[in-house]
Amino acid sequence: MARRSDHTREELKELALKSTEQLLNEKSASELSTRQIATKMGYTVGTLYQIFDNLPDLLLHVNARTLAILYQNCQKLDLCDQNAEKNILAYANLYLQFAHTHPGLWELIFDSNILADKELPDWYLSQANALFSLIEVQLKTISPGKSELEITKTSRVLWSSVHGICTLSINHNLFSNSACSSEELIQSLVKHFIKGWAA
Repeated sequence: MARRSDHTREELKELALKSTEQLLNEKSASELSTRQIATKMGYTVGTLYQIFDNLPDLLLHVNARTLAILYQNCQKLDLCDQNAEKNILAYANLYLQFAHTHPGLWELIFDSNILADKELPDWYLSQANALFSLIEVQLKTISPGKSELEITKTSRVLWSSVHGICTLSINHNLFSNSACSSEELIQSLVKHFIKGWAA
């Protein structure tokens, strides 16, 4: 086992987060324990508890990193200034791709059993809201006369629908005999949702 003095507190935090993310590539969050994470780090469980309050606290920090990665990936997309619908679809397809590429990290964000008793701090909510703001910007260009509240509500409703398709897709419950792919369903959803909303 390594000694705590081998790394600074920030280095230990980074090591813990990376170790947890690697474990989530192999198993679900419900199967994780602080002992497994500490072992992966090469440290004792006691060291882990000097950095995080408990396992839910650690997983919340992992989620924040996942949200930040999603946001950064969205920022890298080559968007079209004149086509908000196309841009929203690009965000949705990126979201679907991330869910398939990193299912453990993606599912953890919505694991209510793990984080049910954890009050979400402002820094975490801010990271989550940053993602929704990307959708809100696009919705405003489609219908600039809508109120801020309407834009906010619409972004949540639309993304809940996109999320539903992603969930069914990664769990292989998306009507395996269907002729439509997940991408085609998302495209249809975004197209018809925006058409009806903007009318």
